[in-house]
Amino acid sequence: AKAEILGEPDKHVRSGSTFELVCVLRDSTEPPVYVFWYHNDRMINYDNVRGVQVSSDAEKSILTIQEAQKSDSGNYSCVPSNARPTSISVHILN
Repeated sequence: AKAEILGEPDKHVRSGSTFELVCVLRDSTEPPVYVFWYHNDRMINYDNVRGVQVSSDAEKSILTIQEAQKSDSGNYSCVPSNARPTSISVHILN
């Protein structure tokens, strides 16, 4: 089983806007126990201070970041408990 973030491997987002990353689980026999999201090696699932929201169901996990800032640029990884992780580069533009 493996995870896949939908869209291009590089995502460009305008500063101040909201963006979403959708991580889909492929070839998985059962739903994951958890799906962790990382921004540059830091787990952000519970980062409510920054307007980070994560919603998951059996097939996918959606990371939503509101009011994107320059500091939100970087590498985002989707790491399910039972599948190979995947990542994407996000670029915040002025």
